[in-house]
Amino acid sequence: KTLSREWFTRIDGKDVIFAMAPMVGQSDLPFRMICRKYGATLIYSEMLIASQFASDKNYQQQAFGTGIRKEDHPIIIQFAANEPEDFLNAALEAQRLGADGVD
Repeated sequence: KTLSREWFTRIDGKDVIFAMAPMVGQSDLPFRMICRKYGATLIYSEMLIASQFASDKNYQQQAFGTGIRKEDHPIIIQFAANEPEDFLNAALEAQRLGADGVD
């Protein structure tokens, strides 16, 4: 995807991204909303296990419910993967849920 204007904020005539990128277990929806309230313009999810995310709907729902909410954009989903196929399958599921990108 192309970077959207909503990813940036303008400071002194410059486009700036304020990113929040936690590690495992530190980025549920309420936390992400607090970060957005205080200025984060781009949020990364907590790191998720790619193979589990690709194959386990319960694991997906724990992270994002039935999909990524309108107010939870832009969001990049972080995956831990040892195999390229696992990452690809997780990325496709993230796309289906509405993610703006994967890492």
